[in-house]
Amino acid sequence: MRAMLKLCGLLCVFGACSLAGIEMDHSLKRRWLFLLEMKDALLLLEQEMTWYRTPLWEALKSAADVCKTPLRPMLLCCAGQVEARGGQSFQEIWRESIEKNLPKELIWNTAEHQLLLETAGAFTSTDIGLQKICLQKFQQRFDKMSALAYQEWQEKGTLWRRLSAASGAAAVIILL
Repeated sequence: MRAMLKLCGLLCVFGACSLAGIEMDHSLKRRWLFLLEMKDALLLLEQEMTWYRTPLWEALKSAADVCKTPLRPMLLCCAGQVEARGGQSFQEIWRESIEKNLPKELIWNTAEHQLLLETAGAFTSTDIGLQKICLQKFQQRFDKMSALAYQEWQEKGTLWRRLSAASGAAAVIILL
């Protein structure tokens, strides 16, 4: 009986260590998917706003409809506040939507956070040509960031899973 209890404890320790590595791997993947989806959302927003001349709040809602990451609630919140016309500037609305709806662990560095905040400027231009150029510029920047995040996920995700499994095995050996 005592051996079975000890075996269960050792399995729990090993499982916890392994699951920690899996969670770190998934957080890298979520970050990559978010940056990729942001690039795709900007492409959709560019099409909606420059080709079809859709109002901003409506374009944000249609972009949110195709999103699956935490970008969806952020865009919906932003669209709701723009539609309500509360007197705030779009930059303030965008910043508040980011702070309220995006998990802090999703944006890992200040460069990504700053790029997200700067993206608001692409929507406020009254010139359609300039707005299209700004949106394309941000698409390219998010494309580069998502490529780097994908590379980081491929390199570090596997490493973290393996290291956490190895640390779990080491903990089990120590506890024996």
